[in-house]
Amino acid sequence: MPKGEKLHLVRPPREALAARWGLRLFEGGETGERVYIRALAVVLERFKALPPDKRGRVVEAGLEALGLLEVQDEQDEQDEQEANR
Repeated sequence: MPKGEKLHLVRPPREALAARWGLRLFEGGETGERVYIRALAVVLERFKALPPDKRGRVVEAGLEALGLLEVQDEQDEQDEQEANR
């Protein structure tokens, strides 16, 4: 029998594994992705020290502050209007 074939029988559920590491599973509409960030070292270290959910809030707040999040919302509305025609 290949190594790890019955791993699903002994591995704890995903929820238990996430809780063990102090994490939570993605909720509806959430996703995660690795990206390259260019910033001052001190800023990047502070960002990396944040938990994942706070990093997401920082990115969202930054996009809102730059006026880039509303552009996407407007594009989504236009796409919905075109789909309803």
